[in-house]
Amino acid sequence: MFNLVRDDFDENSDDILNSINKMLEKNRKDKEENKEDKGE
Repeated sequence: MFNLVRDDFDENSDDILNSINKMLEKNRKDKEENKEDKGE
């Protein structure tokens, strides 16, 4: 049973990591844009 759960997680882990990376990249871009708007 544990192996089945583990396999399901492994299949989804790439999608989860991609989603996290996209959120982090978006946050980084937003911060850079905010700095430019403030003239820093």
